[in-house]
Amino acid sequence: MIAHKRPMQAEQIASMTMPIRDRFLADHRRLETLLEQLLAAFEANDREVIAKLWTEFDSGLLAHLEAEETYLIPALFWICERDARVLVQEHRHIRTRLAELGVGIDLHVVRLSAARDFVDELRAHARTEDRLLYARLLDPAGDARLQEPDRASVIAALSAGPRAHAKKSAA
Repeated sequence: MIAHKRPMQAEQIASMTMPIRDRFLADHRRLETLLEQLLAAFEANDREVIAKLWTEFDSGLLAHLEAEETYLIPALFWICERDARVLVQEHRHIRTRLAELGVGIDLHVVRLSAARDFVDELRAHARTEDRLLYARLLDPAGDARLQEPDRASVIAALSAGPRAHAKKSAA
């Protein structure tokens, strides 16, 4: 039996041609939306929704950080090693906070104020990233200072998103 491929949707085609900068910024917006939903769940004290959203957010953020560290930050080291080190250190801090909050969420001990503090940290990091990483590596038109194989790989990493990271973590 021959398997038939489904025709690509217009949305999928547009996504393939989207500049890398726009892909990362769209991923920031997706993560920001999840954060807003998480805060609303915390305000409603809806533990079931918090757990579900946290799982999605955690895997999505880890996949995003990994894509930056694999494809963008190494290129930044060539431009400004100090800025690259700042971002690597911030990523380390974010992973630590993510793990701490994840445990707290599992134990139902995370308060709304702690969640808001983490959201503020992530927003500050996003602004730093835009200034130090995206503005330097990816021009507004989306042309990256990356070789073509890396451009294709970063597109694949962001397209795979959190599902791929969750599967990888489970292995």
